[in-house]
Amino acid sequence: MKPKYLTLSDLEMLHLVFRGYRSHDGMGYLFRGQADASWDLLPKAGRKEFLLPNDRDLGRAWAWARQAVAYCSLPSSSLEQLAIAQHHGLATRLLDWTMNPLVACFFACFEHIERDGAIYMCETPNQVVTEDTSVEALKEFSGVFGYFPKSINPRVLNQKGIFTAHCPASRNIEVKESRLGNGEPNLLVLTIPAKLKEDVLKHLEDYGIDQSVLFPDLDGLSAHTNRKTLRMKN
Repeated sequence: MKPKYLTLSDLEMLHLVFRGYRSHDGMGYLFRGQADASWDLLPKAGRKEFLLPNDRDLGRAWAWARQAVAYCSLPSSSLEQLAIAQHHGLATRLLDWTMNPLVACFFACFEHIERDGAIYMCETPNQVVTEDTSVEALKEFSGVFGYFPKSINPRVLNQKGIFTAHCPASRNIEVKESRLGNGEPNLLVLTIPAKLKEDVLKHLEDYGIDQSVLFPDLDGLSAHTNRKTLRMKN
């Protein structure tokens, strides 16, 4: 089965799509925005430039954690460590999703403004992992699993973050019929044409979705202020 593909025609269509596909606190659909519609739907550790066979990505994450403790306190849970590493840019087998479709819209639009973006809408996987799941278990698992993290930092909280854990890291999401049995696939792709990206971002700001909210620190506030300044000059 293949994903269902849609193309955004105008802002009104966003409301119609998101009325039909809802999160239900993570028990329905998850949402992910990618600024370039041509990018693969894979975690960074599963992409060819970072791919290490035989679960060596987990070894790299362990080495990262050994040094990261010099800068911050880390939880004992291996999955929580992976989630923190992911939010600081490390290539891990976790893929970021959100329960808020507007957050996905933001990430689909705020970079690479000249390229078409994409919002992925995926049914939550049937199988999940938790903070008690060990590294050894991740090595033994096969498939794509849901992971509902604790609010381990403000970004996860404000972005309504959730992850899929890919075992191995290069494992793709299996496209199959929806659990609803309506003949639709469990994965849908909404393409956002480049020409609509700026309008979508302005619309999101009206709903309080911007860098200062999604990145609740001085870096996020500064980036948002810079963006507003550039608009003032146009």
